[in-house]
Amino acid sequence: MNRSQKICRDLLIAYVLLMLWLLFGQRIGPGLWESYPQRLAENFNLIPLSTLADFADTLREGINPALVRHAIINLAGNVVMFVPLGALLPGCFAGLRSFGRCMAVSAGILCAVELIQLFTLLGVCDVDDLILNLPGAALGYLLYAGMGKLRRGA
Repeated sequence: MNRSQKICRDLLIAYVLLMLWLLFGQRIGPGLWESYPQRLAENFNLIPLSTLADFADTLREGINPALVRHAIINLAGNVVMFVPLGALLPGCFAGLRSFGRCMAVSAGILCAVELIQLFTLLGVCDVDDLILNLPGAALGYLLYAGMGKLRRGA
C-alpha cells in the first residue's frame, strides 16, 4: 500500500467514524419512553419528495427564521455529508473507480443507513434523504475524477 492509499484509507476510517457519530451516536436517548410504533410513526417517510416539499414550503414562506435555517441545513447537509463518500470510495478501492460501481455501492451504503435508522429509530428513515444523499456521493465522485484528470495533466 503506497502513501496515498494509506492516507485515503485513514480518511475513509475517520469519515466513517464521524458519520456513525453524526447519524447514530448523538441521537441515543430522546424519546425512549414512547412505544416503538409511536416513535416509528414520527420517524419514517416512504413518500418520495414529501419532506423536500415541506422544506420548499418553509423556504418559500420564510415566516419562521428557525424553520428556514433548519430547512437549509437539512437540505444542504444531506447533500454535503456524502460528498466524501463518493470521493473516498474510488480513491480507496480500485474496483469502484467507475461511476456506476461507485454509485451502486454508495446507494447500498445509503440504504443500509436508512434501514439502520428505521429499525433502531436513531434518526429518521426518510426516502428523501436518499434523494439528497446520492447526488452528494455523485458530486464527490466527480471531484475525485476531476482531481485525477488534474494529476494526469489532462
